Amino acid sequence: MANEDIIKQWVVDKLGEEGFSLKAGNLAKESAQQTFPALYDAMTHASKKQNGNRGAADFSFLVSGKETSNQYLILIETKDDMSNIININNDNLSLDEKSTRNYAVNGAVWYGKQIQKETRLFPKIFTVGVSGDYERNAVIPYFVNETGGYIPLPKLRDFHEFTPEKIDEYYRVNVEHETPRSELKAEELSKIARSLHNDIRTHTSLKNGLKAPLVAAILLGIHSKELSLSDLKGSVSLKNNDGVIIFNSVGSYLEQRKKEEPDFDDGKISPILAEFEFIKVNTALYTPKSELGNHSPLYEFTSTLFDVYNTIKIGEDADILGDFYSEFVKYNDSDGNVLGIVLTPKHITGLMAELIEVTDKNYLLDPTTGSGAFLVAGMNRMISHIPHDRNYQSNFNEIVSKHLYGVENEPSIYAVAASNMILRGDGKSNMVYGNFFDYVRKKQKEARKIVSKAPKIDRVLMNPPYSQGKKAPEYKFVKHALELMDGGGILGVIMPISVLVSGGKGVKTKELKDFKEWLLNDYVVKAIITMNPQTFYPTATQTVVAIIEKKVGIGQGNRKTKLINFTDDGYSVIPKKGLIPNGTEKSKRQQLIDVVLNDDDAPDDFMLKVQLTKDNEWLHNAHYTNPDKPTDGDFMKAIADYVAFKHDMELHGKGDLFND
Repeated sequence: MANEDIIKQWVVDKLGEEGFSLKAGNLAKESAQQTFPALYDAMTHASKKQNGNRGAADFSFLVSGKETSNQYLILIETKDDMSNIININNDNLSLDEKSTRNYAVNGAVWYGKQIQKETRLFPKIFTVGVSGDYERNAVIPYFVNETGGYIPLPKLRDFHEFTPEKIDEYYRVNVEHETPRSELKAEELSKIARSLHNDIRTHTSLKNGLKAPLVAAILLGIHSKELSLSDLKGSVSLKNNDGVIIFNSVGSYLEQRKKEEPDFDDGKISPILAEFEFIKVNTALYTPKSELGNHSPLYEFTSTLFDVYNTIKIGEDADILGDFYSEFVKYNDSDGNVLGIVLTPKHITGLMAELIEVTDKNYLLDPTTGSGAFLVAGMNRMISHIPHDRNYQSNFNEIVSKHLYGVENEPSIYAVAASNMILRGDGKSNMVYGNFFDYVRKKQKEARKIVSKAPKIDRVLMNPPYSQGKKAPEYKFVKHALELMDGGGILGVIMPISVLVSGGKGVKTKELKDFKEWLLNDYVVKAIITMNPQTFYPTATQTVVAIIEKKVGIGQGNRKTKLINFTDDGYSVIPKKGLIPNGTEKSKRQQLIDVVLNDDDAPDDFMLKVQLTKDNEWLHNAHYTNPDKPTDGDFMKAIADYVAFKHDMELHGKGDLFND
C-alpha cells in the first residue's frame, strides 16, 4: 500500500465509524460526479494547479444539522508526510500554486474558495487537511464562508464533530463564536455575578475580601428556609436591620443542624459566623436607598440570589459559590490572587477527579480547599457512583458526612468553602480552619496540631498556593499531602510548570533534586500532563497536572511515567467570554483519559513514556523532538524573525552583536 493510501484508509475507517462510507453512498472519494453531481459541477475550474482545470477533493460529504436546517459540505485533502499538513507564511495561510498542491490544508481551503466562486449551493464549507499514517496523524480544519473568506479552527482527533448530532453546535461555537450550550448556565451565572459585583461596588463601600462572604451568608440564609424577602423591611436599628435578620437566619439554621445531626461539628459554626458578623453592622448594606425603591442594598442582593438559588438545583454539577467567588477574584485587585490563591476552573477539577478515579468508596482530601471546588467535583463523582435504590439517601449522607475533608487557612475563604459544602448537605466534621502543615493523622505532642478525623485518606486533589517563597514552596504542600495519604492512595495536583523545572520561587536546585529522589523512592509518578497555557486565563500561569500513587518501600523502580502534552485540550479564549470549550473538548478529554487510565497508545507528540530520575526533566517537551521537516512558511518565518530581531537590536545600539 502506497504511503498516502495508508492515511486515506485511516480517513475511510474513521468516517465509517461515524456512518459515512463509499458503500452507503454518502461519501465521495475523489470525483463526486455520481454521489454529489452539484459538487462535481462546482469543481469544474478548481484544480490545485490553478490552471483552470477540474479539481477533485480526496473525500467529500454532506451533513445536515439536526437542530437547524443547515447543510454543511466537508472537503478532506490528505498527505502522507506530516510536514505537508499546512504551510503558513507570516501567520497567513499560503494559497500560491505550490502550497495548494503540496499541503493538505492549503489544498482543501483552495477547493472551498473555488466552490464558493462557482455556486451558492454550499454556503457553509468545512475544509480539512489530514496527514500522517495510522499511528501518527494530524487533522486540521478551516471554515470557508459563502464569500470565500476562511478561518482556522481547533485541531481535531477525528471526524466526530462532523456528525448530524454534533455539527450544529460545532458551527455555532467555532464559527459564530457563540457560547456552548453546556456553558450557557455557567455564563448566565457569570453575568449575574458580574452584575451583583457591580451593584455591591455601587451601593456599598464593602471591602473586596468581604464580597464573597456576603454572597455566602445570603445563600445560606436562603437555604435555611427561615429567610424570606418580605422579612427585609429596611430597618436601620442595630437590633433588627436587614443584616441582623440574614445573620440570625444563618445562625439559627446552623444551630438547628447541630441539634438534628449529632456529628455536625459546632467548631465550624463559630468561624463561619465570625466572618459574617460584618453584615449586621455595615450601615451601607442595610440602609434603604431611594434609587433602590427605598429598599436596602441587602434586599436587592437577596432578591437576586433568591433567583439564582431557585434556578440552580443544589446537588447538580454547579459550584454556585465557586462561580461567584471566581468572578469576584477576577474583578478585584486585592482579593485572592494577592494571597497566592488561583481558583481552579471546574472543567479541570472534574477532569482531575476522574484522573485519580474517585468513587463513593474513597476518602478525599483537599489540603488547600479555597472555595471548595475540588471537594464539589469529588463529591459529584462519588454521588454519581451511588445506585438509585432505596439506600440512595443514606449512601448520599454517608458520602457528604464522612468521605470529604478539607483544610483552609484564610478565614474569609474558609467561610465561603464551608458554606459551599453545607449547601450540598455537608457541614459536619469534614473541613477545618488552620494551617495545612499543622494537619496530622494522629495525635501529636504539639498542642497546635490539627488532628484529621478521616478514617483514611486514599485520594487527594489539590492546587497549592502559588509563589509562597522559601517557607512554603508548592512542592512542600505536595510532600505533606503525600505523607498524609494511605498506601495505595492517589494524589492529583495542578501546579506551575516551574515547580518541576526549577522547584519554584526560593527553591535551590539541590532541594528540588532531593524532593524528586524522595518521591521516586516511595511513590509512583504515573503521569505528568502539560496543560493548556490559557487554563487560568487571564492569569498567565503555565501549569502541569501530576498523578502520583503511594507505594511505600516500592517506589518508581523501573516503571516509566507518561509525559503528556495536553496543551490542546479543546478550550479556547474568546474575547469578552474568557476560556470556553470549542467543541472538541470531549474527544480530547477522552483521549487523555484513555491514555492515562486505560493505557491506550498515543502519538509521540501527545505522550511519551520516560524513566524519571532526579536529574532529568519531568516534562513532555523536554523529551519530544518534532520529526517533521520545516515547511517553506516555517523557513520564511524564521528569516523574518531574525531580520526583525537584528533590526531591533541595531535601533537600540546593539548592532555589534552581529559582528564576527
